[in-house]
Amino acid sequence: MADDDLKSFKIGDMQGGPRAAPVTPKQAPEPTPESQSVGFARIEKLLEAETPDGVSTQLTSILGNLEQFDADATTPKDKSASKKAIAAVERAADLMDYLFQTKAAMGANPSG
Repeated sequence: MADDDLKSFKIGDMQGGPRAAPVTPKQAPEPTPESQSVGFARIEKLLEAETPDGVSTQLTSILGNLEQFDADATTPKDKSASKKAIAAVERAADLMDYLFQTKAAMGANPSG
């Protein structure tokens, strides 16, 4: 091809056929009233179905296992991972305590 031919060259000239229709995004289904949630379904279930002592016992058990893993860890990568996991479980325990306290306060004062 000469330089003059390249100036007017378009890929569409080489490829024939009809153009595809534009893709439209799919709409998310409207949530039903029963499934409306802020996205923390597991935490909501724990708050509704469990007692604070039951959740605390579960998290203490997980924390004990992580501390044992930390004590047995031989590589810096395992030590670092166990420290991060321990911190996360401690934060989760604090969060659950706070949520149970908030739930109790709301139950004691239903007007607001």
